[in-house]
Amino acid sequence: MQIVGPPNYTDSSHSSSRKRSLSVNASSASRQSSSFSSSLAPEEASGITMRNPQPWLKGPPAKFQPPLEEQAVDQFIDRYVLYPCNQTSSPGFLEHLPSMFKEVNVEGRYALRWAVQAAAYADAVSSNQKSKALASKALQCYGMALKALGESLSTPGKEPDDYDLMAVVVLDIFETLYTPNEVSKGSHVQGMAQLLRLRGRDLVYDPRGWSLFRLAHHRIQKHRLAYPISQVSETSNLLNELNNNEPSVRLEKNTNNILETCKRARTLLDLVTAGGIPASTIVDMIKELHSSDLEAVSWRQTSQWSFTSIAVSERPDLSSAAHGITETIQLHPDVWMAYEWNYHRTARIIFLQQLLQCSKAALEAPDLKEVDRQMLNNTIAECISTIQWLADEFLATVPQSLGDVNHMGWLHDSNDGPPRCRAIGGYLLLWPTRTVKAQTSATSVDQKARAQRVYEKIRECTGMKDLLGDKSII
Repeated sequence: MQIVGPPNYTDSSHSSSRKRSLSVNASSASRQSSSFSSSLAPEEASGITMRNPQPWLKGPPAKFQPPLEEQAVDQFIDRYVLYPCNQTSSPGFLEHLPSMFKEVNVEGRYALRWAVQAAAYADAVSSNQKSKALASKALQCYGMALKALGESLSTPGKEPDDYDLMAVVVLDIFETLYTPNEVSKGSHVQGMAQLLRLRGRDLVYDPRGWSLFRLAHHRIQKHRLAYPISQVSETSNLLNELNNNEPSVRLEKNTNNILETCKRARTLLDLVTAGGIPASTIVDMIKELHSSDLEAVSWRQTSQWSFTSIAVSERPDLSSAAHGITETIQLHPDVWMAYEWNYHRTARIIFLQQLLQCSKAALEAPDLKEVDRQMLNNTIAECISTIQWLADEFLATVPQSLGDVNHMGWLHDSNDGPPRCRAIGGYLLLWPTRTVKAQTSATSVDQKARAQRVYEKIRECTGMKDLLGDKSII
């Protein structure tokens, strides 16, 4: 089956009242369903194994076992959904997906069903490496999801709803993990931004809408850090109305501030390269940018962001979990809190890389004073030192993120099977890992090598390696 391109997120009028429109053409969806089945044929399903869907039973009779398609979806949800935890302030990840998936077999919501089935089949490849049927069905469902989403969003008079936005989020996860590196990554990010704009500020007035906003905005922020993409004005206005006392809100706002500082750093680098501004002005601007980075860390000095660190040399029982990756293990309240720290650290690494470029370029200014040259050299040294410290801090979270060590510092027992958080932990580690191991990064050679080992673990636990092979090595 030929995979169609990403959907065209068309504009539409947005009413002030919130609507969850179900007006997509039902006959078109029926034609799709009649020509393609998401279920595996008996011969295709032969030999495919899933986790026991009824672990409380030794061996349930075949007639009571759910269809393989349902088992794959349940396994994907079990491996990738994080539920909120009030004790640790963790807001969750995809926590509304299970209930939304159960509601999607109706008009206007087929895209989300196809998207989840595509991700579920692709994820199942990790435990069924030799199954070409699973890989083929995953790509077919992906194509059907793109087609259904395009039809849903292009329906005259239809307002984008929660199901459209969740479908884009799941498709982006599929694209990130399971499409070849030649394919343009992040093709759904602009779509997310457009849907957030069309939905307006009423999106955040209920828990599910707020969760969807976080999921989409998180992904957009990552993309903006990598590419010079402007923030949607409606989103900026919405951020200003959110409660600063909520950790997840502070995280979004703080990262947005780092993004704006990155934008200023890129502008400064362009000015330095073009020449024509006094060296003293450049130095003053670099000082200002550097102070902005220091402000970015001050608000985390509270108990809700606290974590503990364990030296592996003092806990030899944990050496297998940390081997070749880190000499210190960080223990956070849960996997999500570890990710939020890494989200912040990675944003700072990207900004400091830009500040490093600016400082190096400024050293070439012909009218540079010696005192300014010394300041620039000190800034360069401090940027490199901070980047490498942040990289070590990130690597220290890997054992817990992959579930090899729990939040209490206990080693996972391999006899219990893979840790439940391994797949979602691997997905959340993906962006910082790629940033740390990048050849252009100021991280050390040893840190790049350790990050590459983490990347190999991510490829294995998410199924990237089995589905894409060497094409997933980027």
